Amino acid sequence: MPSASLWLRDFLDLFSPRHCAVCGERLNATERELCGSCLLELPYVACADFYDNPAARRLWENVPVERAHSLFYYRPDSDSHLLLVRLKYEHRPELGRWAGRFMADTLLPYGFFDGVEAIVAVPLHWRRQWQRGYNQSLLLARGISEVTGLPVLRGWVRRVRNNETQTHKSPAERIRNVENLFRSRPGMPCRHVLLVDDVLTTGATLTACARAMVAANPHLRISVLTLARP
Repeated sequence: MPSASLWLRDFLDLFSPRHCAVCGERLNATERELCGSCLLELPYVACADFYDNPAARRLWENVPVERAHSLFYYRPDSDSHLLLVRLKYEHRPELGRWAGRFMADTLLPYGFFDGVEAIVAVPLHWRRQWQRGYNQSLLLARGISEVTGLPVLRGWVRRVRNNETQTHKSPAERIRNVENLFRSRPGMPCRHVLLVDDVLTTGATLTACARAMVAANPHLRISVLTLARP
């Protein structure tokens, strides 16, 4: 029997219908942000090995990583690309919280969060965050926190300059673009953190952020979770 919340959502949808962030079709009362068809068609990354996979290997050489995973593959001109565009450039902050919860619900049964004590979102420069209205990585982190109960640590890492976007840069240019990009405070009150970002491409930004954290907190162990990767 439908719950009271579903009846309420059905009632509200009569006056303010919700639509899928990918295809634009009207959502039913049980669907959130994406319709069932678009959700099924996302190119998911298999939860096979969190310790030895392409995402982890992109980071190994430069920073110690416990485990790493991305929820789905990023493919230009695809539903996964459109979802990221909506989140980052079309002022859809609700997508960030939803995606974070969805990632956590997906990975929790596989033990991905075992041993993790807190979550850190890759920070934006204050100017870019002001322009966008939010940090999409922080929204993802908050969604993960709502499911896992892990605290989100804020203020321990900051972006010290507003670097150019990484889009369309070569791997070498990406590395140069993020040199000395982050600063971290010492004394982080945990030994294993989950570093969260929206997309892992070459890993340059995540590596720079993780390096700053480890430089200030040598005891720190880091796992990485992103919404997408190529």
